[in-house]
Amino acid sequence: MNAEPTILAPPAASEIAFPDARRLRSRDVFRLVARVWPFIRPYRRHLVYLFLASLPVLLGGLIGLNLTRVFFDVVGHGARLTRAQAWMLRVPLHADRRTVLIHACVVGGVVAVVGLTFVLLLLGYAVWILQRISNLFRVNLYTRMQELSIRFHSEEKIGDAIFRMFQDSAAIPNVIDGLIVQPLIFFPAAIGALLYLLWYDTRMALIVALLMPANLILAWMYANSLRTAFIAERETTARATTRIEETLASIKTVKAFRTEAREAENYARENWDAFLAGRRARLMLARYRVVTNTVRGLAYVAALYIGAREVMAGGTAGLGGVVVSLGLFEGSINLVSNVSNRTRNITDQWGSMQDVVVAISRVLEMIGQTPEQSISSGTAIPPKSAKVLSFDHVTFGYDPRTPVLAEVNLEARVGEITAIAGPSGSGKSTIISLVVRFFDPTAGTILLDAEPISNFELPAWRGMLSVALQENPLFTATIRDNVAYGRPNASTVEVAEAIHRAGLGDFVRSLPAGLDTMLGEKGSKLSVGQAQRLGLARALLRNAPILLLDEPTSSLDVATEDAVMIGLRDWVNEDPKRRMVILATHRRTTASRADRIYHLAAGQLIAADGSVLDDVPIREVSNA
Repeated sequence: MNAEPTILAPPAASEIAFPDARRLRSRDVFRLVARVWPFIRPYRRHLVYLFLASLPVLLGGLIGLNLTRVFFDVVGHGARLTRAQAWMLRVPLHADRRTVLIHACVVGGVVAVVGLTFVLLLLGYAVWILQRISNLFRVNLYTRMQELSIRFHSEEKIGDAIFRMFQDSAAIPNVIDGLIVQPLIFFPAAIGALLYLLWYDTRMALIVALLMPANLILAWMYANSLRTAFIAERETTARATTRIEETLASIKTVKAFRTEAREAENYARENWDAFLAGRRARLMLARYRVVTNTVRGLAYVAALYIGAREVMAGGTAGLGGVVVSLGLFEGSINLVSNVSNRTRNITDQWGSMQDVVVAISRVLEMIGQTPEQSISSGTAIPPKSAKVLSFDHVTFGYDPRTPVLAEVNLEARVGEITAIAGPSGSGKSTIISLVVRFFDPTAGTILLDAEPISNFELPAWRGMLSVALQENPLFTATIRDNVAYGRPNASTVEVAEAIHRAGLGDFVRSLPAGLDTMLGEKGSKLSVGQAQRLGLARALLRNAPILLLDEPTSSLDVATEDAVMIGLRDWVNEDPKRRMVILATHRRTTASRADRIYHLAAGQLIAADGSVLDDVPIREVSNA
């Protein structure tokens, strides 16, 4: 049972569509199984095996009831053994009480040891099934989170996403246990108990039959209030988690502005809100359980009264006309108690399910997002190398009412470095994002050798690109691992060459551990310029035909800038019929080293005199 974890493609959004947490109703709880079925499906046969394996437990319960009658009636009061009891104990019908006692103890001990071992194995099997389904659910959630668009991640709070990933998704075993495993165990046991009681004691059977719907009515009555309370608890806790993530991620700013006390007060307030919401939810759940346990207690007292009256009156009971005895009374009471406990477990599960349905709805909301939102994947495969990447009257705005780019036309050619120059906010980074297809143009087309890039398969298109953005997140790993992130099988020589071209060769050689130097979280041990050049080295090593760089020299001094641009030129000249570079920069010195320069201002290409470009020939600048 230690096989590798299963990883499946996330299901279609329509397959797991589920109401928002605040629009949930009680009937939606039962829809959970259908919505999480894609994650249960790979293990459905194990659930069937678990159900079949639990059936022998009913036989153990029947043996226990008969042993109870043997101890009380035969051993205690000298009643005669029935044929079934004699066969079970492997003794003659007229065996003396001492022999019966010894055999009953042996049988009871064997049943207890075997039964407890069997139940332990069943429990381990059930835990294994739940863990596997839970792992599959979380892996698919993680996969879908990575597939979602940059727009989604820019609007989603990281703390809330992490809370959904670790806290909300942890509720998936409760769905399986509460809606599948427990009912599979409960209903066969409840039906068996009712049939037994109908045969031996009809009035106790009636108490059990009334107890179940009474608990279900209470569960239904409390469902909406519990759900509302659990929504408030999870939302306030998620806000407190977000506060932790944002504060720790910005710890340098917090310390620099000496706002530690204010951040602590903010967290204390939000954490207190989460505590109050959690307390309200738990107290309501406790009240619900007190009421259901009260009903259960009253039912048990009623069963005691009726059973005692039957023993006192003597005679027969049940459809089988069985003679009433102390052993029959004790066995029936135990059975009523067993069904009562199982009913309590089911109703307690129902109360907890109001929390679970809220948690899972929050997770399904994220898994149900359309991958890349409006970004669709084509079917064509891009060529291994291309000659021209061009923008044809491209217009784009993050908000349709406010265009960031307007009617942009440009070309980048193989064997060349193309610069897009302009001040901050002019739209340079947006051009890079459109090439990567983080977003698609509102109007116009981006072409690769006259083929719209939207026609290409999205993963295949991005395989043509190597990117170093303004923010180059680094991982808590070695320099080697960070540089080789996009090409983990690269040799040491290739990694060293990429680092050299990024202008970091001397720095890395000066480190005692060299390429094996461990970086802190997000590259905290590096300067901004060093982190920027590591990101550039990572992009160079990937060796994709189209290299996209967003402000690659913004944090560098003149000498280092010169070294980096020489490294880029060497990279292009190494394979000029396959490679091209597109870089966005606000620095004139960086742009001046490009083969083509496009000046951008307020989302429009402009000529040297500031007029708007409209089919004006491209201004070419020699690298000499």
